[in-house]
Order: sequence, then structure tokens, then C-alpha cells
Amino acid sequence: MSTRDNFNSATTEVLTKRAGFICSNPACRCMTVAASDVDARKFLYTGKAAHITAAAPGGPRHDPSLTSAQRAEIGNAIFLCSNCAEMIDKNAGIDYSTAMLLDWKMKHEIWIRENLNKSIVNSPTIVDGQHHARGTGNVTGLEIKKPAVIQPGTVITAGGTGNITATKIG
Repeated sequence: MSTRDNFNSATTEVLTKRAGFICSNPACRCMTVAASDVDARKFLYTGKAAHITAAAPGGPRHDPSLTSAQRAEIGNAIFLCSNCAEMIDKNAGIDYSTAMLLDWKMKHEIWIRENLNKSIVNSPTIVDGQHHARGTGNVTGLEIKKPAVIQPGTVITAGGTGNITATKIG
């Protein structure tokens, strides 16, 4: 009979917070926690502390050289949403190598640190539609003072006499 080397609650809590409650899969990065609509003291949660190498022999990416304690350490843990936690173990884990999962974890923790205390106010402005300006002197069709994404098909024109600028960003 084989035993699983599960993470203890303290390890799971630290892992979850280090990941910012966000899935570590760079193609996913979904939030895993939200407020309950029914009870102010409750929340919805879809996060998982997943094993990078299997918690027991025969599991995905099992490494027989690890001790039981090493399999249950935070170094062998990656925080994922429930969908990604299930996905990485499909096909006996052949599609998601140990090296890949360690890379996801390392890059995710760096990304979390780089984004700590960033405000959503700094998110880019989305520009679409038509923007036209005409006049004399300094004429600017569109001026954006923060990062912007200009959607395909956007039309920006400026005309008249003087210093004409269609788009000014920055």
C-alpha cells in the first residue's frame, strides 16, 4: 500500500499567497478566489496546491530519488487553478515536465513580485472608432497620456493650418 506525501496546511497557505491566489500557468493566470454573493463571511475558491513531482509512486512525474519529506515540501509544489491542476496530470503528466512546471512557478513568483501594488489605473487605454480634429495652430486629433492599445480599424485624423498631429501618445 502506497501513501501520498501531501502538503500540510501551512505549506499550502504560503504557496497560495506567494502565487497571489493566481494560477501559475502562464497561459491561464486566472484568479482562484472571489467573494461569495450570499454570505459576507464566505468566499469561492478554485485554487490547488499541486505536486510538481508525484506525491506517490506511479503518479505523474514521480521522482523516486525524492524522500517523503521532499515530496511534501513547498519546493515540490505549484499553485494552479483546479482546471490546470487536473490538466497537468493527464496522460500520466507527459505533456508537462518537471522542468516546465518549475519554470512556470519561478516565472510566476517573479511576475507576482513585479506586479505587487500596481494599480489597475495604469491599465492601457483602448482606442477605437473615429477621431477627427480640424483647426488652426496646434491641432491634435487624439492625445493619450498613458499606455494605449489602438484597435484595428481605428481612424484618427487632424487637419487645418499650423502644427498638425494626428495622434500623440505619452
